[in-house]
Amino acid sequence: MAEGPEDRVVRARTRWRARFARNTRSTGSTRPARRTRFALDKETWMVVSGGVLGAMFASMGLAVLLGPRYGFGGDSLSYLGAISILGLMPCGAGFVWALIHPRRGLPSAAVGALLGLGVFLGFAGDGLNDSWKAAQDRPSTVRAVGSWTSGDLVVRVRPDQVVAYRSATGAVAWRWSPPGEDSVCTMSRGIGPGGTGLIGHSPHGKPCAAVTALDLADGRGGWTAAVDAPGRDGDTADSDLVAVAGTQAVLQDKAGWRAVSLTDGRELWHSAPDAGCSPLEVAGGDQDVVTVAQCGQAAPVLRSLAPADGQERSRITLPAAGGLKNLAVVSVEPLAVWVDAQAERGTHAVLSYDREGRQRASIPVSGDEYDLDVMLGGVHAFDEFTARPLFGGVVVGDLFIVPGEKPGDVSISGGRHPSRTSTGRLVAYSLVDGGKRWTAGLDDQVTGVLVDGTSVWAMTRDRLTRVDGATGRRSRELDVNDTASLYPVDLSATGTGRFTVVAEDGTRDEPPVRGMS
Repeated sequence: MAEGPEDRVVRARTRWRARFARNTRSTGSTRPARRTRFALDKETWMVVSGGVLGAMFASMGLAVLLGPRYGFGGDSLSYLGAISILGLMPCGAGFVWALIHPRRGLPSAAVGALLGLGVFLGFAGDGLNDSWKAAQDRPSTVRAVGSWTSGDLVVRVRPDQVVAYRSATGAVAWRWSPPGEDSVCTMSRGIGPGGTGLIGHSPHGKPCAAVTALDLADGRGGWTAAVDAPGRDGDTADSDLVAVAGTQAVLQDKAGWRAVSLTDGRELWHSAPDAGCSPLEVAGGDQDVVTVAQCGQAAPVLRSLAPADGQERSRITLPAAGGLKNLAVVSVEPLAVWVDAQAERGTHAVLSYDREGRQRASIPVSGDEYDLDVMLGGVHAFDEFTARPLFGGVVVGDLFIVPGEKPGDVSISGGRHPSRTSTGRLVAYSLVDGGKRWTAGLDDQVTGVLVDGTSVWAMTRDRLTRVDGATGRRSRELDVNDTASLYPVDLSATGTGRFTVVAEDGTRDEPPVRGMS
């Protein structure tokens, strides 16, 4: 018998009711069954959630462990590490459950690993690692007296030898030793345009007797000029007895100052101090020679001379009658001088002057707010890198930027588990009027300072921070992952993201020289 339209409708309705009844019995729901294919049962949820969360925390923890060797660092690493440990505690079992159900567990773990790496990359800071280290100094009593950076070379000067290292690899490029049994007694702060440095040397316990022009490209000694400097004690070195000014070398001895050609040592001019005065130090810039003479108990005399012919451009009577404890020409262009008088109520300030010799600013080194580390190492500054002491205060434009300290900046707790807490800062003062312009907070005391264009890099025990010279804004922070700098170091930039660190004592905690990248 043929099936009519009504029969077909009844049969379809019967099939639909039967299917609905089966789905209702299996799911306990009165909703249509086609929606249930998107629902996940309890076991599937455990596999997926355990894989995603477990892999996320696990990958984050691995990234924290391995990240420093690939240039990551910063305080955030410790927080990310703690989060990964705390997260794995509740999610560990779920992660294992996901791994033993690879069909859904492995894709979930892959998603979680990507999430964990994304979180790490989003919050981890930049870091520096030691890319190379020079072998420790021997004998164990030797100390560096200064260093230079010239091209791709870092040159470390010891009393007994001068060693040049390739900044990229740490390979020794050359060595030079003073003639005979001489030791280094002084060196120039700067180097000439052709990469020439000045090294003074003499026998043990004898005054500086000779100055040699050293070609820093290959370590060959050029001309040697005789000098008659004041006496020295043993193999100690003194600073600012020779200087490079443009294409001239300026040598100081008991009689005064004389300039010679940096190329061949040919004498160009001579300048004597005033009657009753004796030469104290010399500094050089591209356009000026600065000499300072001590005049007994009278005030010291500072003069600015033309490098070409030695003609006097300006004369300044420094406010330090009664003697000096310390004096340093912090900058030649613009002219800034640290004057540290013997008298308790005397001048203890950084003074700036214009090209006519008129004083512009006076910046006290011990004021109501901060004590300023004009020389790195504070009161013991001249005990380190004696031939080329490290300035803590640097000049950027018309600003004097210097580490400032307060009482209590460093606190060390005793007991069975001693700890150290510290803070540090850079402070900028105007060389025009002496006013404070900004303060930039740092994580610790400053151990190295480097001028980089209009910015300043400040190195602390385990961090390197770049500060904008005009505003004091911290524009970059790099965590030092390996060797910590415990004492003042000579810091230099040797390429994009590459630095070298020269230590005075390379026999114990720090290597003599190391590269960071």
